[in-house]
Amino acid sequence: MLCTIAGFAALTLLALTPVIAASTNIDQQRYHYELAKSALKKGDSDAYARHYAKLGDYPLIPYLDYSRLRKDLAKHEAVDIQAFISRYEDSYLAENLRRRYLEHLSAKKQWPDFLYWYDDRLASEAMYCKHLELRANSGDVNAWDELAELWLQSRSLDKACDPVIKAWRNSEYWRDDYAWQRFLLSMEAGQRSLARYCASLLPKSYQNYVKLVQQLDAKPYLIRNHKNYRSPTLDMQQVIGFGIRRYAKQHPLKALEHWQRYESSRIFNTEIINQTKIALVDRLMAKNELEQVHRLLANSPSIRQSDTIEHLLRRYLREQRWADVVAGIQLLPQEKQQSDRWRYWNARASTLLSPTAIEDAQKTYRELAAKRSFYGFLAADYVGVDYELEDADTQLDTAILEALAQKPALRRAKELWLTGRSNEAYAEWYYAMNQLSARELVAAGQLANSWGWYDRAIQAMIAGKQWDELGIRFPLAYKEHVMNAADTTQLEPALIFAVARQESAMRAKAKSPVGARGLMQLMPATARQTAKKQGIPHRTEDLYKPDHNIKLGSLYLDGLLDQYQGNRILAAAAYNAGPHRVKRWRESSDGLPFDVWIETIPFKETRGYVQNVLTYAVIYGYRMGEPGRMITQKEANSLL
Repeated sequence: MLCTIAGFAALTLLALTPVIAASTNIDQQRYHYELAKSALKKGDSDAYARHYAKLGDYPLIPYLDYSRLRKDLAKHEAVDIQAFISRYEDSYLAENLRRRYLEHLSAKKQWPDFLYWYDDRLASEAMYCKHLELRANSGDVNAWDELAELWLQSRSLDKACDPVIKAWRNSEYWRDDYAWQRFLLSMEAGQRSLARYCASLLPKSYQNYVKLVQQLDAKPYLIRNHKNYRSPTLDMQQVIGFGIRRYAKQHPLKALEHWQRYESSRIFNTEIINQTKIALVDRLMAKNELEQVHRLLANSPSIRQSDTIEHLLRRYLREQRWADVVAGIQLLPQEKQQSDRWRYWNARASTLLSPTAIEDAQKTYRELAAKRSFYGFLAADYVGVDYELEDADTQLDTAILEALAQKPALRRAKELWLTGRSNEAYAEWYYAMNQLSARELVAAGQLANSWGWYDRAIQAMIAGKQWDELGIRFPLAYKEHVMNAADTTQLEPALIFAVARQESAMRAKAKSPVGARGLMQLMPATARQTAKKQGIPHRTEDLYKPDHNIKLGSLYLDGLLDQYQGNRILAAAAYNAGPHRVKRWRESSDGLPFDVWIETIPFKETRGYVQNVLTYAVIYGYRMGEPGRMITQKEANSLL
């Protein structure tokens, strides 16, 4: 009998409890699951109940329950929603249902229930504003403080926030300074329409400041007329800071000169000083005014941002200004100075500056060589010692693995993954991982590895900080396909493994935001060109097949190695950023040592990519029993 949706509403979770039969075959469960799902879609409650009852302990039962409740939330009682959330609190589905129910209550304007079910983590901005409005109406004054935090940003808020904002502006908790601060934020971000709206909320006493900011936005050079900005108020300080930052976009050296004159004539708020100096540093850096940047950073510890200092250091490295490299490293926070990266470069620069520093540098190299890292391997090459691989298998009690394998959340994740429902599988996995202890994370990684779900196994080891678990972190996945590709191209298998590990963490169906696909993350156009050149039949969807992807990816990588006379540094950079960028970087480098060239690659992603691929190739060589050097003699001797 074909029933209406109302018929489903009458089926409670208890009424639909499946018959548990441990011996039920998983294929039969999958069969009944698909038929139950089809019956639900058609509205056939009898067929649905019949197949549902035969599911036994099938892991994906919550997905049927969720779909049934979601089908028409208005037909279900709150108790049914709560029962599902309580029963499946270990699943992301519980959050999803709560979010959808909250949206339903908001749409129906059922405000008492909305307040009861409300959860900040699940609410949209519109719902958050409604929540604040309801709280404020009930006398909760803390709602106004939370609204102020939401208000102070340089973008427009959801229109649903307008009523509570209007009520706020008419209350005793509104301050004109809120409109002024948002006006400045909007002007700084170039959101002039929003800035005009904020200005319209300001009283007459602020309008002169508004006019000055708008004038400086249009004509930044006006900041040179110091007599126009003599008022000692905090508001005028903000106007001056805005003007200097705006002027610095065009003329950073002149802006610095005028800022120093302003700063010498009055006391500025610390936040304004830091904000303005950081902006000056950024603009001076863009104009390659490195001495001015260094001076500002040296004299102002409060504006020393690691990223900015490291950017400066790479400029020094590119120009091989070794004394400045050593001095610049001292500007970094202590923990950064002690990182493998900057200990290596401090030692490298020091030896080039003074023969007397060689002994200290050798000591640093030996200490670094005891680590499994890009800089550790470089240091090992300098002192001529073997690489330290730090490989260790984590031993877990079998009972832990067995207990974890029976956790409903992991059973769901595994079944979803095995049946090709990747998005839901990953969602279940992420949710489950957040609820595990460090030891359970390791066990989860071992389980995922045994299932062939390599990227989740890798992620679990990282989350559990099991850095030395090389067998799982660097799996020999799809080895047969890798070896075949190596035979075809004469590439080292370790290099193919390294690229696949870096590109996708061994996820066969990976797809990047820009459209790269599969294990070796090939762009469709690149794959088509490579396949055509090699006479290989190809469809874009084939890139999700490990053998096809590895074959084409290896052929493309092999072609890059031919282009760069076997130099893996350049080939890896081109694989990630494209040959055209590598050509441009080489043309502007004027012949740099290989390590300097790698460290000064303009793209942070490509810089890390090259370092990882070279490091991973060493690790995979070790895993395959074929150890090799990270940098060949030819690569080490080349100037890039």
